[in-house]
Amino acid sequence: MWRKNMNPKADIERPFLTAPSVTAPYKAGKLKADYIRDGLNAVNFYRWISGLPADVAAADELNVKAAYGAVLLASKGVFEHEQERPDDMDPDFYDIGLASTSTANIYASYGYDNHILFASVEAYMEDSDTDNLDRLGHRRWILNPPLKLTGMGLAKGTNGFSYTALQVFDDSRKENVDYHYIPYPARGAFPIEVMKPTTAWSVSVNPDEYDLPSRSAVKVTLQRLRDGKTWRLGSGLSRVTESGNYLGVETSGYGTGPAIIFRPANVGAYKAGDVYRVRIDGLKRNDGDAATITYKVEFVSAKNPAPAQAAAKFSDTAAHWARQTIDWAAERGIASGYPDGTFKPSGTVTEAEFLKMFAAAAGANPAPTIPWSDAYYAFAAERGFALQGFDDADARSAPIDREAVAELYASGAGQPLTGDEAIRYMLDNGYSKGKTAATVDGYRGADTLTRAEAVQFIKNALDAGYKLASASVTP
Repeated sequence: MWRKNMNPKADIERPFLTAPSVTAPYKAGKLKADYIRDGLNAVNFYRWISGLPADVAAADELNVKAAYGAVLLASKGVFEHEQERPDDMDPDFYDIGLASTSTANIYASYGYDNHILFASVEAYMEDSDTDNLDRLGHRRWILNPPLKLTGMGLAKGTNGFSYTALQVFDDSRKENVDYHYIPYPARGAFPIEVMKPTTAWSVSVNPDEYDLPSRSAVKVTLQRLRDGKTWRLGSGLSRVTESGNYLGVETSGYGTGPAIIFRPANVGAYKAGDVYRVRIDGLKRNDGDAATITYKVEFVSAKNPAPAQAAAKFSDTAAHWARQTIDWAAERGIASGYPDGTFKPSGTVTEAEFLKMFAAAAGANPAPTIPWSDAYYAFAAERGFALQGFDDADARSAPIDREAVAELYASGAGQPLTGDEAIRYMLDNGYSKGKTAATVDGYRGADTLTRAEAVQFIKNALDAGYKLASASVTP
């Protein structure tokens, strides 16, 4: 996803199909499609890494609106969402421009020394300067679950500054996004390339589930597992500074819902391989019950992933995305290859085959039976696993789907959940980020698994701390 979305391709020196005019007679410009696409790709990357639907599209009418807004910003070089009309600007032109800037993220940069739209999205997500730390509004609008359509505009002022508008006041997404909270940096793998030592962390909670957080009650504990260094942040750390410890609660509703905003001081550089554990106490659900949020962030390098230390174990996995996980599974006896030295990572996996991998990850080594699957179904029956193959022998040799995997994991942990509830269990506990998004729909429960996806599924859950109810499962 980094390679696809975070490497802009457009010509940064010639971004326009039609150049704007920022002096009378004013004219809105039109950006080239590939230039807009680069900015849009960045928006969707940050949404994807945060577990949100990554299908935000640019609408023509919103691109036009944003183009007017960018010209309004550039006309006098006034960097404000709402500003007075220049005396020589047509009122109709001004009205469209003001409608843009008052409903958009706006950005200013000197010159054309980089990809302005792309850089603006990076700046919105950083959002941690002293003017924005206490609300992170630009970030929260981009990570707003209902966002579906946007528009982007650009204009260069006579003062040498370039101005952009990103239309974000949109809630046209038809489907409901099922989420509990939106952390940034996100749960699971997160790229160090977008984390500075002063970058603020944020957690936007779903107002349909959580009561309005209280600044005096919320407490955040952040621990770096490498050395055990721990930051304990409370209500006394609400003064905005450039780099100090900070904890704030913002409730005015940028995007959807309130946000807990925090930043550790003296963290140093975020390093690939570092894992941070987050715990937020002092929350309440809408029914009044106390609530705690916990999750882990594993920092990785998207530009320079760790090189493989040994040759691939199978002849057909050297260039496969799951190569390291497949090797990991083979080393632990969780999965094996075929006599011809291949793994066939794109092959489907049956219910019986997935059960064997799942049981092996739990340390099970049942006595051989004929057929071999009987031993594993006996192991599963003793522990109350939910499997279709108990009642339907044909199901054992049929491809397993992702919903059935969720039901197996839930039942293995002593949670007799089915369907969407089992999927929510996987997502809530971080055992899966979903296939396209960390939502019930994005989990894609009806999809089957490849062999590569099966072993990755198992490793993800183990890394997130999954345990059987009757036996400890460790990586």
